[in-house]
Amino acid sequence: MTRTSRKENIKEMNREAIIHASEILMANNPAGLEKVTMDDIAKTADFTKRTLYQYFQSKEEIYVAIVIRGFEGMVHQLERVLDTTLHGLEQVKKFGLALIEYSQKDPLHFFATISYVPNALDGKVRPELMMELFRQGEISMSYLIDSIQKGMKDGSIRKDINPQEAAFSIWAMLTGLLTTGQTKQSYMLQTYGIDLPNWLEEATKLILDGLKG
Repeated sequence: MTRTSRKENIKEMNREAIIHASEILMANNPAGLEKVTMDDIAKTADFTKRTLYQYFQSKEEIYVAIVIRGFEGMVHQLERVLDTTLHGLEQVKKFGLALIEYSQKDPLHFFATISYVPNALDGKVRPELMMELFRQGEISMSYLIDSIQKGMKDGSIRKDINPQEAAFSIWAMLTGLLTTGQTKQSYMLQTYGIDLPNWLEEATKLILDGLKG
């Protein structure tokens, strides 16, 4: 290994250590990273604050790195169920179930992807990081749009809809369901006897019924 390669590996390891430390703090703090300071992150990562600033210019940049990691995990989850032999509607269903599974398997990263507010990051994050954030988010959305367009062609999805609008509607409904499930699960079960997995399954069916051709 060359000196340059070794140096790059150390830089990447340090960067990952900072992100990991931030994820630990985020997971253990009800307010996420909002109440966490760069001093907290430096202490958890066992770095000086000066070292942190060599990799990230602000706490918001670390948060964006976590959200990007979340989108990468989401894309991986969607690609696991991507099947070109399926009708469009069935593929949309597979994607929806994959998102539900991802939210349960890795809630920290999933909910980071659906709760970040781009405007709140203006001026606090380098443009190249924001570009990568948007690029990763658009990959998962493009899979959903493509599946809707495929369904409109094969007849499994109605033709009188705008595929882009439909994709964002599905995304909004699913993420809204999952957020409600995360915050109201005990209340729903104790007060109304609603079992979360069954509720999510039935709600997904309602969304798909609205798309059927």
